[in-house]
Amino acid sequence: MNDQYAEIKAELELTKKELLSRLMQSTQYEVSQELLFQNEQTEKEKIVINHIKEDLSDVERALTKMESGMFGICEETGAKIPIEKLRILPTARTIFEFSFTDLYDRSNVIPLHRENHLYLVQQK
Repeated sequence: MNDQYAEIKAELELTKKELLSRLMQSTQYEVSQELLFQNEQTEKEKIVINHIKEDLSDVERALTKMESGMFGICEETGAKIPIEKLRILPTARTIFEFSFTDLYDRSNVIPLHRENHLYLVQQK
């Protein structure tokens, strides 16, 4: 593993630990609720559990990629993902996950000049 990724790895490992803890708490809650009754709350909890599992899978995939030396490489193009971007989203699998933020770079946004709506009404 590259030393430049050590900080990201530590963050991923902490995230994994937190997700596992949340998953255990949510699973225990789900089991206790199913024993009592089935309601809307348990459906919401199942959705939450599913999201936690998806996030955990993403984190584990990133950690596995670190160990194999494939971390930070776009799965679609093979291009290297800049470390600045990986610090923001360490579970990124492709460079395209950052496309929207690249398009919307605040430094390039030109302020819009809004006309007074009364002015527009008077022109009609």
